[in-house]
Amino acid sequence: MRMRLQSLDTKATLCCAVLVALCAAGFLPLAMPAAVPAGPIKWYILAAANLPPYADGTAMVGDTLTYTWSRFHGVVLSTSPDCTATALFQPVPGGADSASGAANVTFMQPSTFYVICPVGTHCAQGQIQKWTVSPAA
Repeated sequence: MRMRLQSLDTKATLCCAVLVALCAAGFLPLAMPAAVPAGPIKWYILAAANLPPYADGTAMVGDTLTYTWSRFHGVVLSTSPDCTATALFQPVPGGADSASGAANVTFMQPSTFYVICPVGTHCAQGQIQKWTVSPAA
């Protein structure tokens, strides 16, 4: 039995070493941003739900994201992750603060953008998502 456990440990160690080597060589990504989702993004305060932050995303010019919410949220677009830089907040059609709603965010140029909930301290509590937008193919 002891010999079998040592064999399993050796195989697991070897597999981990191979995966790390593939990642280091650039063949496998260590972490990959999420692509534009097919369905709507449920928009809520992650800290209040004890959930991890929204994953960074990648998109292309012309892609549209849909955010849906309930319980008074909203959607604005910004070029800064600073939740207090309200001068940089760009309104999004349908993104006004409301009891429930949906807003479509369409990326019109390549850059890094942040989708932010502008209500109270929601952004500081994790209601923010980073998107890296590439030129259209």
